[in-house]
Amino acid sequence: MAHDPKLNVYTIQLKASNNSPYNNNRWLFRHKINQANTTPLTEGFIMAEIFAKVIQQLDAPEMYADDVNKKCMTANQPNINDNNVNPNIILHSEQKIIEGKIEGGTYGRKRNKTSTINKAEKSRVQERDAITEDFYFLLYTPFNSSKSVLMIQSFTDDTIDSVMKKFWQNFFSFPTDFNHPKIERYIPNSIINDIKNNSTISSLSFTTEVLGQTLLEDPIIQEDHEFVVKVEIKPLRNELTVEEYTGIIDRIIHKVQRFLPQNAFNRRTGTLRDRATDRNSQFEIGTDFDIHPTIYLSKHIELTGQESDFDRIRDFCFRLLEEIKTEIYPQHAVQER
Repeated sequence: MAHDPKLNVYTIQLKASNNSPYNNNRWLFRHKINQANTTPLTEGFIMAEIFAKVIQQLDAPEMYADDVNKKCMTANQPNINDNNVNPNIILHSEQKIIEGKIEGGTYGRKRNKTSTINKAEKSRVQERDAITEDFYFLLYTPFNSSKSVLMIQSFTDDTIDSVMKKFWQNFFSFPTDFNHPKIERYIPNSIINDIKNNSTISSLSFTTEVLGQTLLEDPIIQEDHEFVVKVEIKPLRNELTVEEYTGIIDRIIHKVQRFLPQNAFNRRTGTLRDRATDRNSQFEIGTDFDIHPTIYLSKHIELTGQESDFDRIRDFCFRLLEEIKTEIYPQHAVQER
């Protein structure tokens, strides 16, 4: 589906400078709220101050924009001091989580807006006008760790990942003490195992670049003539199961190498097809299915296209976070210098 909701998970790895005695979120946050030399400070106080700073930066009159990728976002956050409202972005102080809905979209193109009921009703969408919708995000920031987890919901045809990562890259830095962090995509083990256990191998591809002299076995051919040789293998009828692939891949590699005995095929890729979603994931042949599949939310939760979808996305993200914690956080880890 063109507008199928999906989820990307990222880790944010702090980069403390030589000036910083600690490389963890607690020390960064104390700097962010100008309380680095004040003691004692409770974690609840620090988290509340960080939340207020996040909202202050996101709920500005202008949208937070990435002019390179032409993406923007804003909080549209109600007054956080008003206890009678249900805010779009929520602080879970004890869990060190900030999560909720954020408005974002694309700008940078002049377009026309035309009514489907009456095509004569037209208006102009200017370059600084953004076409926006709501997206869900979750940020987990354990105080005694240098690593945070960021989840961003998007769609197959629209995403705000670039501007969201830009915002947190700036937020998780501080002059003299913390450089811009490293943000990397992370695939939870449960997602990888689900793909591996419910997929078939639909194709195998071996590719290399070969000099003309080698390919044609002709020394007269000049060395600047180079060719791409690609061998593609596809099952004609039934696709290979993972077990079948594991049992025969070594023999396939041996046979393929006979096409060019003097050259190794330097790019070897396979395609896993998820039988539940009919989506493909690429992997490198010779590894233990080192795949980076997209998390299509329709596979894991019921989606109706209504506002209640965000509640189910939120619940799924909280469950997934508990799995991720066991994978990337050593118990009682404190990263100090």
